[in-house]
Amino acid sequence: MVIAVIDIGTNSTRLLIARYEKSNVTSLYQDLEITRIGEGLGESPFIKKEALDRTIDCLKRFMYRCREYEPQIIRITATSAVRDAQNKETVIKEVRQNTGIHLEILSGEEEAYLSYLGAVSELTGESKVKVVLDIGGGSTELVYPTGTGLRLNSINIGAVRLAEKPELHKNFPQLFADLDGEKLPEEFALIGVGGTVTTLVALKLKLRKYNPELVHGQTLTLEEVRQQKELLFNLSLEERKKLPGLQPQRADIIPYGALILEELMKKLNCKEIIVSEKDILYGLIITASGGDANKKTD
Repeated sequence: MVIAVIDIGTNSTRLLIARYEKSNVTSLYQDLEITRIGEGLGESPFIKKEALDRTIDCLKRFMYRCREYEPQIIRITATSAVRDAQNKETVIKEVRQNTGIHLEILSGEEEAYLSYLGAVSELTGESKVKVVLDIGGGSTELVYPTGTGLRLNSINIGAVRLAEKPELHKNFPQLFADLDGEKLPEEFALIGVGGTVTTLVALKLKLRKYNPELVHGQTLTLEEVRQQKELLFNLSLEERKKLPGLQPQRADIIPYGALILEELMKKLNCKEIIVSEKDILYGLIITASGGDANKKTD
């Protein structure tokens, strides 16, 4: 079965077209555009018209690409920015009118679960208990198994949100308070997904052209994250844009993503993080045939 999923994140809109057979996801096509639908949400609780227009234009291009692969199922989802926006119904209406697909707005818990499902789907070589960290543009999710099931944590702060309101850094102890007293496994592997961790690896490797195969499975130590954060904050925006491995469109938010990552690694007393290219998009593919997906409409 061929399935296409599009996720509208706070910073970027991403497409994955994949074949799903016997619990295996085989990527056929991937794309990403920096659409930043969450622009300005730190100042106003409404999605801006310009940001929505950018996103709709991107969705039209992605839907055109989908036609080449004739997927049996197409899902379009949105996360933190649309979830928190007071005009989310306008976004749902615009997506339906321009794509024919109903927009699924994921809760923080659903986002966390799907990120976990995607991240652990192909990390079969890691024997430790897997704890998945997903730093997005508008929120951050931490997921791990317990004796009674998965523990899903969604923290309402991400790289874009922090970049627009740096004073939120002062609230980190309060924002991360939900993690206090949590019984994480004594030994665990921290798995990172999302644009922050993959970009930090690309910077570490100085990739002139992004290569997911080179990024997947790489590790970042806490000291490497700290050093990259310091470097990024000490460079001007224009200097950051010239760094090999960094998409220029991410240059304004990546220091803040690195800051969140450093703070959480310290909070979890974790010295390294394994970076996975398999994230929420893979989780959406895996769950698409379970009856909660949107069938393709003409």
